[in-house]
Amino acid sequence: MIPFKKLRCHLKEQRKYKRQLARLQRCGNYQVTKINGLRVAKGDNLNFGHIFDGGGILIVEEIFKNDEYHFDIGHPSVVIDIGMNIGLASLYFATRDDVVNVYGFEPFKPTFEKAMFNFEINEKYAGKIHPHNYGLGDTDKELTLEYYSKTPGRMSTVKPVDEIWRSARSATSKETIQIKNASEVLSAIIDNHRDQKIVVKCDTEGAEKEIFESLDSKEILKKIDMVMLEYHFSYDILLEDILKHNGFIFFKQRTGTSKAGEFGIIRAVRK
Repeated sequence: MIPFKKLRCHLKEQRKYKRQLARLQRCGNYQVTKINGLRVAKGDNLNFGHIFDGGGILIVEEIFKNDEYHFDIGHPSVVIDIGMNIGLASLYFATRDDVVNVYGFEPFKPTFEKAMFNFEINEKYAGKIHPHNYGLGDTDKELTLEYYSKTPGRMSTVKPVDEIWRSARSATSKETIQIKNASEVLSAIIDNHRDQKIVVKCDTEGAEKEIFESLDSKEILKKIDMVMLEYHFSYDILLEDILKHNGFIFFKQRTGTSKAGEFGIIRAVRK
């Protein structure tokens, strides 16, 4: 006989999975199978693993249902994906004929490994993607941080996890991560792609402040053509000033408020 507590948890997980499946089907025609024991959603063009963990379904909705990162710049482009997470945005960019290469940056190893799994099960597009297991910031440094496995897409390198997720206090592990100077890393990429437009997607749970300050200080932003940015912790005004200073026009959408400040979306293109 199954213990009542275990049975209740099992039924709760089943109900959650059914809700996730319903949301997934609204994003497209996906069938769920298993690869190496892991549930994988298989669609016409892409396969997604680890989307039933944490907020994975929400990421699928944002990218593949709501077209959060759709753009048309009218020229072959290189996308720099800062805050790669489990790799879904990088895969989206790689499916596009007008995107030549995607450079992804994800500092937390458990999240990075999930992205690598997603690239492995999408061989058709993985060759365009160049993943890096480090984050970007204002200088080279090593940090040891708390990692909350239930929300891999909401980890910050600039604020303690318990400032963002009170429920995470008893469910974290320690992760040592590497951060590299954003201006040096992006400068090298841009120099290798002088004939392509440069598009930056940035979703870094607060590190965007020091990343864009670094890019501004070395005038790297003047070599970037488009920015798709999620801001956090009420950093929007500072980021707006940096973008305006570097010749961008933009629009902003405030999408919510947390205990750590306001967050939202900024889309910017060069004048």
